[in-house]
This record gives sequence, structure tokens and C-alpha cells, in this order.
Amino acid sequence: LIWANQQRPDKALMVCVHHPPYSADINHGSSLRMIHFFEKVFEETGILPDIVLSGHVHNYQHFVKKYAGQKEVPFIVAGAGGYDELHPVATLEDGRFTSENVHLANYCDTRHGFLKVNAQKQVNGVDLNIEYYTIPSEKFTEDFSPAQLTDQFSVEVR
Repeated sequence: LIWANQQRPDKALMVCVHHPPYSADINHGSSLRMIHFFEKVFEETGILPDIVLSGHVHNYQHFVKKYAGQKEVPFIVAGAGGYDELHPVATLEDGRFTSENVHLANYCDTRHGFLKVNAQKQVNGVDLNIEYYTIPSEKFTEDFSPAQLTDQFSVEVR
């Protein structure tokens, strides 16, 4: 993190891990080990990433965590790319998956899909444009229907 932070603002600091720190799925749930690890490292270094990407859970989830100083970091679970059985998300009323500083902004647990991250260099930093697309059907379609944009957001690195 320290080395990567020195590359800013010309580059984004993206952390990619297998197990998601935050997950509202009913199969695995959040990884407390990952949460504690990240919180300790972020506190020790004083450095926050621009985005955290993970997989493991077979669905899509977009969390946003607000840190002191009001910086918001997206935590993305993008694991709906190939495994045939998608993992359902608990109901939004389930208090285990909400807190004062972490909220589930969007999710898709009924369609397979993929994540697209586009980094665009700017004069004073980088813009990350993140798009999540779902695939129209699990079955082969004769017309090759295009993927549907399901979630979209941007992160400015300055």
C-alpha cells in the first residue's frame, strides 16, 4: 500500500482479493478475517485504496464503506461469471448486512455477469468507471442478445 500510494494521483490503488470482506450472501457472508486485516493495515499505513475487488461469492454486490474523513471506498464482489449456481443475497431488511458506515448500494443475485473497469487518465489524476453487466440468459440465444448494464459508478482518484 505504501509503495502503491506513492504512484498516486497518476494511478489508482485497486486492491484485489479472493474472499470478500463484505458480503450479504446467505452462503458465505462477510469475511471477518478480511475486514480485521484490512482495517488494521489501513490504520497502520494511513492509506485507503480507491476500490476493493473480490470474488468467491457467486453473485454481484456493490458495497460502499465510509471512512473517517468522509472518504468512501467501494467494495465489489464480482463472482457471477461462470459457476452455474448463483448465491442469493439476504433480504435488505436483514440488519446483519447494514451498519452505520457500510451499506449495500446494489446487487444482482439472479443473473450471471461480468465486471468492466475502465481507468481514464486525467490531468490531475485518474477516473475509474466501473460497470457491471448481466448476461441475458443462461441458455444460448440465437440472436446473441447483448449484455445488460446493471450497475454503474465512478471513482475519482485525485
